[in-house]
Amino acid sequence: MVQGEIFVDAARSAGDLAGVFEFDGQTGYFYLYRLRGEGQKVLGAIHVVSGDPDFGERDIAIRWNPTEGKVGLFIKGELWAAFDAIRQAKYGGNYEPGVKPGLPLEVRRDFAPLA
Repeated sequence: MVQGEIFVDAARSAGDLAGVFEFDGQTGYFYLYRLRGEGQKVLGAIHVVSGDPDFGERDIAIRWNPTEGKVGLFIKGELWAAFDAIRQAKYGGNYEPGVKPGLPLEVRRDFAPLA
């Protein structure tokens, strides 16, 4: 379905960290990226997809949770991967069409809409 590359990012309001999704035409990864401080660099990577995905750039969203301690990758509205920037932990990845993501409940709750 996808032709070419996809690149989507979202920095947190402090401007120090960003969640970045990059698909190079063959493989897609979700990264936690340091924007400033001790130099710009990738702090973590989660494999998301290999091959021809069934989604495009418009199906991708990157959101920080309300406290901006976690950043999540959403594909077609579903949380598929997340980084906890405080605990330096990563969750999810390995997108498969027609399969529900298997992230822990406590991570999913952090991205639930506020009531």
